[in-house]
Amino acid sequence: MASNQGTLETIVVTATDENPGPWVGRTAKDAYALYNAIYALGTISTAHFGVEFSPLFNDGKIANLDLALFDNSTYKIPFLAQNVEASLIDADTDSIKVGAFNLNHITGNASNEVQISFIETKNGDISESFRLIKNCTFNDDGTQFPPKDYLMRVQIYSFDRNDYNFRAIEQAYIVALQAASVPFDATNLNGVLVVPVTFTKMFPMLVNL
Repeated sequence: MASNQGTLETIVVTATDENPGPWVGRTAKDAYALYNAIYALGTISTAHFGVEFSPLFNDGKIANLDLALFDNSTYKIPFLAQNVEASLIDADTDSIKVGAFNLNHITGNASNEVQISFIETKNGDISESFRLIKNCTFNDDGTQFPPKDYLMRVQIYSFDRNDYNFRAIEQAYIVALQAASVPFDATNLNGVLVVPVTFTKMFPMLVNL
């Protein structure tokens, strides 16, 4: 023990078919084959995703704007999105009481919010894009433009770290700008400005237009 300076000696156990050892209840051979099969499935990185925007209608007011938000060809906007959750299903539910039981049932397909945080650029491209989109939604006199003038399609996707064109997960929504703010913070001297934006889902039947 003196030569090991108080540490315990390493115990080595050789797994065999007669002595499986701690191999998830399997022999070493079976565990190795199972590991290889699971490892071959691969994983998706939470950091490798993109967000792309485009006007829903080519004749809408928003389509005539020169927005940095719609600049998907240079791959800048997809990488400025800091985080987003791509919902796969949003169902409305209700329940009825039958005897001592509450029976839940689905009443419809809900259209909830999409929240995305964007890293702001030096020139304020993100904030300017949403300011111009607001002008396509509301008039200064309090009236509102029709939906075709401000509706957007947003595409959220994952991509493989070795192949940008391989997208295992891809989800599209028709959205309208609901809220955006610029959170300045004097206590965070070295912080990067991140703009949180909320979109409301609109007209899910138009996603495949």
